[in-house]
Amino acid sequence: MKTILTAICFLFLACQSMMAASEPQQQFEKANSLFRQKQYSEAAAIYQQLISEGYHQPELFLNAGNAWYKANRTGMAIYNYEKALFEDPFSKQAAHNLSIANQRVEGYVNDLPLLFFQQWWLQVLQLHTPNGWATGAVIFFWLSIAGIIAILLAPAFRPAVLRWATGVAAFFFLCYLSLSISAFYRSSHTNSSGIVLNAAAKVKSAPDQESRDIFELHEGVKVQVTDSTQEYCKILLPDGKTGWLACAEIKRL
Repeated sequence: MKTILTAICFLFLACQSMMAASEPQQQFEKANSLFRQKQYSEAAAIYQQLISEGYHQPELFLNAGNAWYKANRTGMAIYNYEKALFEDPFSKQAAHNLSIANQRVEGYVNDLPLLFFQQWWLQVLQLHTPNGWATGAVIFFWLSIAGIIAILLAPAFRPAVLRWATGVAAFFFLCYLSLSISAFYRSSHTNSSGIVLNAAAKVKSAPDQESRDIFELHEGVKVQVTDSTQEYCKILLPDGKTGWLACAEIKRL
């Protein structure tokens, strides 16, 4: 009897787990169906809800961007295309759609294109997550230490293959360490940029409501956040302009 109850409990938990796993897929398919029915705002809301729940697949960001674009929410569309490109920097579809969405942005200033070695570096970074690079660095570090200890403890037994293996492990340790630092830096500094969501946002000369307006930004403009107070963010544009904008008007990437 006890075995039967255990089996029933196990099956119950397994069914619950399967239902929980299938729910996001059902929501995704529902959003796709709404998009095909031209209910773009409703589809975008479901996509965005899935994103807020922690699902960060490039296809999800891309679909959300398409839905927001069709709903004439250019800022949200650009935000999601940018996120799709962060997850997959070489997505041609996301890059193409972002280019089209940016044509709607008044005062858009194009970002400088990446140089060939920057593109190569991004391709390498995509091979692992930041944690994956860090794990690899730890593994090769201990392999290097083990090789050094083996050479020191057996001075009469130093085959060339052991020295070469230790050198290779040390080389890969340095490579993985550099890539893990770069990956963590890229991941942590994504939040330093954002997209303006308001149709017309006043940029001020100081982080104060009473300070003078120096220029105006429109929905969809991408800005770099270089400093912030409780209410205002200091922004930098690709053309070098700076100013203070209410943080509530920027959606951080």
